[in-house]
Order: sequence, then C-alpha cells, then structure tokens
Amino acid sequence: AVVSTQSTGGLTGTLNLRAGLLHRTTDDNRTWITDKFFCGGPGSVRGFFTDGIGGPVGGTAHWGAGLSLTRPLPFSPHIWGLGRFMRMHNFINAGSLVSDRYELFKNPRLSVGSGLIIKVGNAMKMEINYAVPLKYEASDVVNHGLQFGIGVNFM
Repeated sequence: AVVSTQSTGGLTGTLNLRAGLLHRTTDDNRTWITDKFFCGGPGSVRGFFTDGIGGPVGGTAHWGAGLSLTRPLPFSPHIWGLGRFMRMHNFINAGSLVSDRYELFKNPRLSVGSGLIIKVGNAMKMEINYAVPLKYEASDVVNHGLQFGIGVNFM
C-alpha cells in the first residue's frame, strides 16, 4: 500500500507498507526456498544488503514500512535540465523477516538516510543513498554508507 501527498512547495511525503505471510495448507512441513520471502536492500529496507535481513534462507513472514520526504533540488531546475528528472529525499525504513509469525514484531530493523532519486523513463528510477542502519541483528548484513539501487518498486 502506498499513500502519498504533495505540498505547494514541491515537498512530497510518501508512506509505503508491505507485508507477507506464507501459510501451509497441507500437513507437509516442507517450505521451498523459492516460496520464501527475502528482505533488505535498496528496494526494501535501505541500509542493508540485498536480502541481508534475517539470514540466507529467507523467512515465511515479513513486513516493511518506509516513510520518505522528497523535495526538488536546491538549485534552479533549469540548470542542465536536472530538475525535470532528479529529486532529493530523506527516508526512514523499518522491517522484519522471520520464520515464526509470532516473532514478526519482536526485533524490527530500522534505518535512516538521504539520497538522490533519478527518474529513468516513465516507469523506472535509480537511487543513490547514504543509509545508516540504526537497529539490526547479528545475523543481518548491514550496508552503512552509500547504496545504489535501480528498479520500479522502492519502499
């Protein structure tokens, strides 16, 4: 789910929420790794490497939330035409990935940061961010510093 609002000064606030639960419908306790969720990375919870939250085997339940504030570049948008396809943003991301759904909200991960959003065509965007993970577990693979992402779905 995405909720977005824009102010008169060019500021845009966006709240992104996502969640998933893998529930078995048979008595077979096997869960294939291709069915599992993975979390972390520039399109998910920034400040972590791709699939860097919760260990290498994924999980059966996850949630993620992102709050971002985007704004125009601090100089004239007509300089080299950059203002047409670039914006700055600040963000807060949180999320969790577990194999026991009752543990889902026990140890959420949290990161903050700032970056540059570059529009690529009509559907894609690139992000160059500086992210700082504030809350993480020992099993997580954190990416404190610069992070680059390209895609169609960012949190």
